[in-house]
Amino acid sequence: MKLRKKFNHIYNFERSIGSSVALRIIKSPPIGVWEFLIPVVFILHFMRNKQSREVFIQNYMFTKRHALDAALKMLKKGLSRQDVLAGIEDKTRALLTAPETQGIYSDTIRQQQMNEIDLLFEHYLKLLGAEGQDYGAFVRSAYGSRQSYLKFHRQLTSAEKKVSDAARQTLGAKADVDALVRIEKTTEDVRQARIEKIFGP
Repeated sequence: MKLRKKFNHIYNFERSIGSSVALRIIKSPPIGVWEFLIPVVFILHFMRNKQSREVFIQNYMFTKRHALDAALKMLKKGLSRQDVLAGIEDKTRALLTAPETQGIYSDTIRQQQMNEIDLLFEHYLKLLGAEGQDYGAFVRSAYGSRQSYLKFHRQLTSAEKKVSDAARQTLGAKADVDALVRIEKTTEDVRQARIEKIFGP
């Protein structure tokens, strides 16, 4: 299978996770046109627009899309890991000085996002190099066993939690902590259901 087709399978899988979580968390219907928000994972959505599932999905996909784009670029263009990740460093660093991010985006958040992106980058490289015709087949080919994939799953959950904790620290009293807890639990439930589909009960 061509790299771009694999990319699309992986991207669609990740987006479907974000969409499933959004549907469970945000009960009101989505608005027609969503306003772009700086994607601080999980929290900012609840501060700015509680009705937009699309904003939530874009926030959820921020680190995933950066890592997946970088993995594809490295494989297609023959660039080094250092080169493609340096581009993400530059983009996220630029957010620190943007007027609209003052008080809601910090270098602490950015560093934790980069740690998550590093982990996802290696994961996506594995999947893009795996055999199969869909996401589940890529995972089984790349990881070999449920236990091996669950190890990655635990690492990702931990990395995401550190991003969320950094965002909560930055936002202080403005952070919607109850919403964050609901999102973390729902994300875990959705992912566990997908793991059951990939590997069976």
